[in-house]
This record gives sequence, structure tokens and C-alpha cells, in this order.
Amino acid sequence: MPAPFQLRTPSLNDLGALAELGRATFVETFGDLYTPEDLHAFLTGVYSEKSVSEELNNPDLQFQVLTQEEELVGFAKIGPVHVPAENPDPSAMELWQLYVRQEFLGQGLGKKLMAWAEEQFAARKATDIYVSVFSENERAIRFYESHGFKKVGEYGFPVGDQIDLEWIMHKIGSSRK
Repeated sequence: MPAPFQLRTPSLNDLGALAELGRATFVETFGDLYTPEDLHAFLTGVYSEKSVSEELNNPDLQFQVLTQEEELVGFAKIGPVHVPAENPDPSAMELWQLYVRQEFLGQGLGKKLMAWAEEQFAARKATDIYVSVFSENERAIRFYESHGFKKVGEYGFPVGDQIDLEWIMHKIGSSRK
């Protein structure tokens, strides 16, 4: 029987594994959509150890990793709104990322990470919660809709020289309910 999944806050000791997890989950989900050059430019910019280290040290961002037998299999990151949402409330927050390795999809791990994020949003009294999602990622759209998010806008998301249509999704936070 496989070991249970554990949620925990990552440390700088997880830097290499977290950067690799970000690259791996992005490639698993979206890798075939881009030229090798565009994919490389995006991955080295967003998921370099330097970028991940800066984010781990940013007091405005909070991470949670999901592990099985010390292997990182998923993560979530929350922080202030950085998508181009229209006039977000100052107390609004954003789910910046929620990724799970493909081989672990369908086991409720996304729900586990989302529950952690929801607890953090409630503790911070976030009035509004935003997330952005690739417009063609139907699985993720259904997941966010099942958690109360609705599409409120869209914007161009650059991956190298390619610009993807990204949806901005929103829901009212528990502090306003």
C-alpha cells in the first residue's frame, strides 16, 4: 500500500525539487503546445531555482507542497492579485498556481491543495479570490467551477513568444459571504 500524502510548507531545502516539480507539471500539461524555444524560455524564467527561491523568500507569497514518501507530487501558491483583474478589492487574493503531477490526478489531491488555499484565504479575510487558467484546460476550468469560480475576464499570457488566451476566474471569499 502506498504511503499517505502529506501537506507541508516547503523550505529552501526543497528549492531544487520544487523548481523541478513546477517544470515537470507544466511540461506534462502543456508541453506539446509550444515550440521547444518558447517552452525553454518560459521554464527557465518561471521555474529556475533563482525564480523559485525569490518566491519562497517573498513574504507576500505562501506555498504548500504535497508529498508522498518525501517526493513532491503537487503544490499550491497563493498571494496578492497579480492577474489583470478589473479593480480588485485591496483584500482580494489569488491562487497563483495549483499543480499536481499527471500520475497522481484523480486522487483528490487538487481538492486537498484547494482546501489548504481556502483556509488561508479565510484566515486572511480575503473578500475576493481570483485564479487564472488556460482557456483550453477544460479539466482545470471544471475543477475551479466546482469550487465556485466563474469566468470574469481574459488576457494574453506569454509563453516565450506565444501568447495564450487565459481566463480570469473569480469567486467571493468567505469573509464576504
